[in-house]
Amino acid sequence: MAEPTLGRRRLAWTRYWAEGDLHSLGTSFPGNYADSIGTYWQAEFAVCKTGAQILDIGCGNGPLAKLLVDLDPSSGPSLTGIDLANPTPRWLSQQSDSVKARIQFHGGVAAEKLPFPDNAFDLIVSQFGIEYSELETSQAEVVRVLKLDGRIALLIHHSESLPVVASKHELRHLSFLEQIGFLNIVEKMIPYMSKLAALQKARALNDDPSAKETRCLFDEAEALIEKRSHTEPIPDLLVDTRICARECFRLAAQAGVQPAIARLSQYRTFLRDSEIRLAELIKSAQDEKGVHRIQARFSALREKPVQISPTPLLVNDHIFGWVLRA
Repeated sequence: MAEPTLGRRRLAWTRYWAEGDLHSLGTSFPGNYADSIGTYWQAEFAVCKTGAQILDIGCGNGPLAKLLVDLDPSSGPSLTGIDLANPTPRWLSQQSDSVKARIQFHGGVAAEKLPFPDNAFDLIVSQFGIEYSELETSQAEVVRVLKLDGRIALLIHHSESLPVVASKHELRHLSFLEQIGFLNIVEKMIPYMSKLAALQKARALNDDPSAKETRCLFDEAEALIEKRSHTEPIPDLLVDTRICARECFRLAAQAGVQPAIARLSQYRTFLRDSEIRLAELIKSAQDEKGVHRIQARFSALREKPVQISPTPLLVNDHIFGWVLRA
């Protein structure tokens, strides 16, 4: 895959947030983060005083803001979230006016160029966000807008984490689907499926060599997907793709060709966006040397040593990221 432009990256994530997931690991954590991830952030927020200013870099739809509000809905610190994409935090519209006054989101903002004055924030956080940026520049910006006695708390993608492993599997699935041309075959099937609602046309399909050939291609491709699904540890994308094909066929039979083609086009866009997001996740993940470089750079920029080394954060015995404090 060619390196996507900044605008294409932003669009892929904007469309993802518009679907409503609170965070980027929606299939792993329905709703908000729990377990050790939630516990980590609750501990960081608990020591913040009322009136403290928090900056969330790469905020997405605001899972950290939601955790902060849930910790103390009536009062507490204020949080400003920034993201290169345009988040869609629907949950905020359901909150009280006092909560809305404490929480702000700004889309289209790069971590490398923060639109805030020096020494503005007491705590700067990022969950699977800052590592997507150009770190030398963004880390300098973090230190610039952080108060001299402020804190930095990050959760960064780990190169051996379950999300990274899952992303690598899904990228291979995407390559496989492209290789066998599955969605192209589905598109060829749709006009034939649209005729199934009419009995005479349905009977005519039995005598149509082109229809028979296309159906054979579909059956062969679907058999390959089914076989791969049974041998893969994380087959979700393959399963979802087969479900989408059936949805397209049902739409074709009930509503005609155009609605079915529109649904297929929507799914193609989703897969292209997924490819960008998955590749970015893998690229941004840090091994032990990488995360120590990030910490060392913060130490140098703040001109003080960081006492706590980065540590892996586990969820149900699986690595999910690096905890880094500075």
